Amino acid sequence: MAGRGSHEAPESDGPAGSSPGTRRRFGARRRDLLEVIRSSPGGIGIKGLADRTGVHENTVRFHLDRLVDDGQVERRAAPSGGPGRPPLRFVARPETGRENYELIARVLAGHLESQREDPGEFARQAGRAWGRSWARPGIPDPGWEPALEGLTQTLDGAGFSPEIVGERDAEQVAVRVHHCPFLTLARQDQVVPCGIHLGLMEGALEAAGEDATVTLHPFDTDTTCLAVLTRSAS
Repeated sequence: MAGRGSHEAPESDGPAGSSPGTRRRFGARRRDLLEVIRSSPGGIGIKGLADRTGVHENTVRFHLDRLVDDGQVERRAAPSGGPGRPPLRFVARPETGRENYELIARVLAGHLESQREDPGEFARQAGRAWGRSWARPGIPDPGWEPALEGLTQTLDGAGFSPEIVGERDAEQVAVRVHHCPFLTLARQDQVVPCGIHLGLMEGALEAAGEDATVTLHPFDTDTTCLAVLTRSAS
């Protein structure tokens, strides 16, 4: 069965037609810029972002446009006492997506734990269906690399901010999640949120036609989780 797994208590986009490597690089760069913006409560300008990240200002502008289009960042005019157009600053928008996920997950968790003998398994199966729903129509491209690319795109689209750690073509591939939509709930009780996360990854791999075991390690650091994908022998 594709996407077998368990959990233990413990750049993703780019221009159309670009290669997976280019999309991963773009995604990682955008994530770095977003982290700097989030760490700047009063906002930050293009030059400041370029200085902090070591990225050329024109490249910063390109990625900022995408972050604004995606609704993650907004432009604001900085106070200016001089003549001419005031400089722009970029501010991270509130993470309402995470709050919405948290609310839904909290309601679901409370219901499942009172009505189901195995709420974790039910959550996992719900996550699997969610993961399969992200698959593109048609026959998936064969092979591990397209499956891994599809998995990271699914996680990124669902708000998890994934990062591949180490070699992508190894027998075991590690995926670190930097932005769990269920973070607050998972700190209190991992059964339902981690079950959903595990199932989401299994469903994405299943939709890609890949047979792999997913092992989830919640909170491998204070703010991240680590998933280990073990490929089945061919």
